Amino acid sequence: MANPYQRQSIDPSKASAIPCLIVDENQVLATISLGHLMQLVPDPRTFEDKRLRPALMANPMVAELAERRETVQRYFTGAKKTNVPKYADFIFERVREQKHRGTPPICLGTPTKLTVVPSEDGTAKIGIPFGRLFLAVDGETQRAAWEDAHRKYAELVRSDPESEDALENVRIPVEIHHGLPVERLQALFYERNVLGAQVNANEAIAKDQRDPATQIVRALMAKPILQPNGQMVPVASIVQQASRQVGKRSPQWVTLSALRTLVVTTLLGRSGLQYGAKPVPLPEGSDFDSVLEEITDLVHAILQQFAEHFADKDTNLIGSPAIMAGIGVAANRAVTTVPNTSGYPSTSREELLEMLDEIHWARDGGYWDGIATRKTPRGITTVAGPKEVGYAVAEAIAGVNSLTSAKIRNKKSATITPTQELLPQMSMHR
Repeated sequence: MANPYQRQSIDPSKASAIPCLIVDENQVLATISLGHLMQLVPDPRTFEDKRLRPALMANPMVAELAERRETVQRYFTGAKKTNVPKYADFIFERVREQKHRGTPPICLGTPTKLTVVPSEDGTAKIGIPFGRLFLAVDGETQRAAWEDAHRKYAELVRSDPESEDALENVRIPVEIHHGLPVERLQALFYERNVLGAQVNANEAIAKDQRDPATQIVRALMAKPILQPNGQMVPVASIVQQASRQVGKRSPQWVTLSALRTLVVTTLLGRSGLQYGAKPVPLPEGSDFDSVLEEITDLVHAILQQFAEHFADKDTNLIGSPAIMAGIGVAANRAVTTVPNTSGYPSTSREELLEMLDEIHWARDGGYWDGIATRKTPRGITTVAGPKEVGYAVAEAIAGVNSLTSAKIRNKKSATITPTQELLPQMSMHR
């Protein structure tokens, strides 16, 4: 078989030679500077900007790239669009603090076969022709986020020129697929985005070492807790860290994602309901060490006070993510190390625990019907997720909605009609 790399060389007047590792005759792995990435891969959002499109299409190479993107990629809508500023903020903070540890490789593709020159030591160099444009087959969101992070960092450099080195030292890993037709690049997009197995929230949280909410959860799990049977154990032993659900016979009380949801809403209040497993910001002006200590102690107090209810998970709903989210929203008003943005008066820890002590956590009895739970056609009680019913649960727990608050406390007869069921959700968004 002929050697595909035999007698090849890179003309320095026509192309830049990038160190790389050969995967096969159509793929190499490399790292490039941010400036080089921005030259090779135009900000993909510009292709969707109606104001810029006419000028872009006047350039034949850009027009050709835009046509390929239409075939291979998807538009910046929905979650893909909303993820960009969050990703950009994450990158910016890591670069600014000089704690950037890399990002997943961006998958670049071009139908043109590029020159690759191997070395005897197992490395190689790939020739990137000057002016060549690449399609981001996978990693467009990251590419767009780097654009925004670069813009923010440029503003920082104006006031602090010495910070420029941190950005210049950033290297971005890329896969370069070359000599593949557009149809093969399209198939590659499908393989990466459809066939890949998604990591569940518990697994993702367990691996995260940076997020402030997850750091609080880790500190919390190191604390001891007294179980109803009188045994003292670390909180970690009552948290299911591997699976999405707590098994009926498992010794754990709650999932890691549910515990983190409680921490997030305790930290951020109602706004924390929308984060899910994503990293959360620390409220501006807050001291993390003080926040960590207070929220760790507060959430621990809640777990300890209601240990019997949490442990009896077959009978009670208190350990479900939606209920824990609502408890956190109420607990946020008892936190003194972050601003109270709830719109309601602050409360003490003792008042919070007394308020929670009034609530019926039982799965049966109809206390949570129409608030957090739904009945299936077979009569089985199911609990909705925090994003779906978190606002309604929070209002009921905090006593903001008099009807649902009375229902979960069994203070008087309360019936929620389908119309009334929507009221808590609506009032929270006014």
